[in-house]
Amino acid sequence: MADKGIDLGDAGPAAPAGEGTNYLLAIAIDEYEHCPRLYNCVNDARRLIGVLSRQYQFEKENTFTLFNEQATEHAIISMFKKLVRLVGPQDNLLILFSGHGEYEQEIDEGYWIPVDAPLGHTNEYIANSRIVKYVRAINSRHTFLIVDSCFSGSLFASRSLGPAGDASRLYDIPSRWLLTAGRNEVVSDGRPGAHSPFADNVIYFLENNTDPSLSATTLISQVVSAVIHNARQTPRGEPLQDVGHRGGQFYFYRKGATPVPGTIRTAVPEPAPAIPSRPAYRKYGWVAVAGIVLSAAWLLLRNTAPAAAGKAAAGEQPERIEERVTPQARYDSLLAAAAGSFRQASGREQYEESLALFTRALRWAKEQGLDTGPAEEGIRQCREMLTLPQPEEGKKDIPEEDYASLLAKGQSLFQNGRFAAAARALEEALRLDPQGKEARSLLKKCREEQAWQRTDETSNEAGYRAYLRAYPDGRHAQTAQQRIAALYRYELYFTTSLNQDNLLTLNIGRGKAPFEVTITYLATGEQIRKTAPDTQPLQVSLGRFNSTEGKQMVEIVVRDDNFKAKGQKMPLLR
Repeated sequence: MADKGIDLGDAGPAAPAGEGTNYLLAIAIDEYEHCPRLYNCVNDARRLIGVLSRQYQFEKENTFTLFNEQATEHAIISMFKKLVRLVGPQDNLLILFSGHGEYEQEIDEGYWIPVDAPLGHTNEYIANSRIVKYVRAINSRHTFLIVDSCFSGSLFASRSLGPAGDASRLYDIPSRWLLTAGRNEVVSDGRPGAHSPFADNVIYFLENNTDPSLSATTLISQVVSAVIHNARQTPRGEPLQDVGHRGGQFYFYRKGATPVPGTIRTAVPEPAPAIPSRPAYRKYGWVAVAGIVLSAAWLLLRNTAPAAAGKAAAGEQPERIEERVTPQARYDSLLAAAAGSFRQASGREQYEESLALFTRALRWAKEQGLDTGPAEEGIRQCREMLTLPQPEEGKKDIPEEDYASLLAKGQSLFQNGRFAAAARALEEALRLDPQGKEARSLLKKCREEQAWQRTDETSNEAGYRAYLRAYPDGRHAQTAQQRIAALYRYELYFTTSLNQDNLLTLNIGRGKAPFEVTITYLATGEQIRKTAPDTQPLQVSLGRFNSTEGKQMVEIVVRDDNFKAKGQKMPLLR
C-alpha cells in the first residue's frame, strides 16, 4: 500500500523564524470497501490541488494526500498527529475532506467515514468531536476546513459571516474556518464527467479570482450563493467553535502577492497534475438509524446467532474482525432488513417479501461460509405465518371486481417502493380490465424497477448489461452505464487533426471498441454520428459545417463499449 501522506517520520527542517508556510491536507475517497462507491472525490481533490499549486502560494512539498485505500482511520489520525507537530504559529493549514459522512441525531454527532470502516459501525468512523480536538491542537495562524460531505452543524459557531475587512490586519489575527457542502443533509457527487456541485464552485471561484487575494468569507459567500441556486443542498461556512478562532481571516494569496512582509514564501508555479475523467454517482450520507435497526435485528435473532458473531459485535479481537468484515457486514445488513420487514408485516404479501429477504440472506451465508442459523430461523417463522389462515387479507388488500381500487393500491405501493406487491395488485386489476392503460403502463414500470433491484443486488457487469438490453431507455440506464464504466480503471484517450479542407482525422489511443463518435456543430446543433469499429484512424468531412462568418466550434464526443466518454472542442477552418 502506498504511504504517501502517512509517513510519521522527520518532516524536514522547520521554516525560519518569522516565515510561514501554507500546508495542505487533502483526504478523498472514491473506492470504499463497504459503502457505495463515489466517483468524483479524488478527481475533485486533484483539481483543487492543481489550482492551489499553480495559482496560489501552496507548494507541492507541503501538500499531503490520503486518497482511496490510503485513507484509513489510522492513517487519517496519524496525519492529524503529524500536523500537530509540524505546523507552527506562523503557518497556515487548509484541510480538504471529500467522501461519505454520517450524522447521528441521538447524540448530535457527525462523522467522516474512512475507506475501510464497515457500514453502520460508528465506533470505526472519525467523529467530529475528535476532529475538533486535533484542529484545536494544531497551533497554526489560520486553519480552514473544506468538507464535501454530510457534516454536523454542531461544529459551527453561532455567528454569521462578517465583512472581509482589511487583509493585512485580519491576516495577523488567528482564525479557524469551516466550509461544508451541506448542512445535515445528503449532498450530490455531481453528474457524469463533472465535479460535485460544491467542489465545482470552489474550484471555479479560485480559478477565476483575479485579485491578489481571496478571503475565506468571500469564497464562502460566492460558493453558498452559487450552490443553492444550482443544486438541492445548502452549503454552510462559519468559524469553528472553541478551537482558537479569534476573529481573523484565512486568505488565498496568489503567486507573488505578499500579505504581510516576510510571512509567506513565494513559490515557483508548478504544472497541475493530470486529472483523470471519472463518471459520477450521487453521494450518500448514511444515517445512524441503520445501526439501530441492525441492533434490533440481532436482538430478535440472538438465540440462534453464533457465539463468534457475538464476540465480533462486542469488539473483541478487532484484527480478526477486519479480515472477514465484508461478508459478515453484508449478512448482518440482509438479516436486519429481513427482520425489520417481518416485524412490520401484517398480511401475506408482506410475509412473502420477508421470506424473500431471509432467503437471500441464507444464500449469501452459504456462499460465504457463514452461520446460516439466523436466516433459517427467519425463513421458518415466515413460513409459519404464511400457513396461518388469513381470511380477511384478500378483501382488505385486493378488493375483488374493483379496478379503480386495485389501480389506486398499485400506485400507492409503487410510490412506497414496494414494487413486487404493486405488480401483483396491477396484474389483478388487468384481469378485471385487460384494456386498462394506466394499470398496464404502471405494471411495466414495476417490472423495470424489479429488474433494477435484482441488478443492483448483483452489482456486476453482466447484470448491468442485461438491464440495458431489456431497458435501453430505462430510468436507470444512465446509472447502469456509469457503473459499467466505473469497473474499468483506464481513461479513454483520443487525438484529432484537421486539414485545410476541414477533413477531421480521429485517432483513438485507448478504449474498448466499437466507438460511437458524435460531432456537434455548436452554432446550429447539427450533428454527425459515426461508429469506429476499431482504433484505426477515422476520417470525417466537416465541410458542410464550414462558415464564412469566421471560426465556428465543433464538439467531438467519443464513447466506447464500456461507456467511457471523452470530449473536446475545436474550431473549424475557413
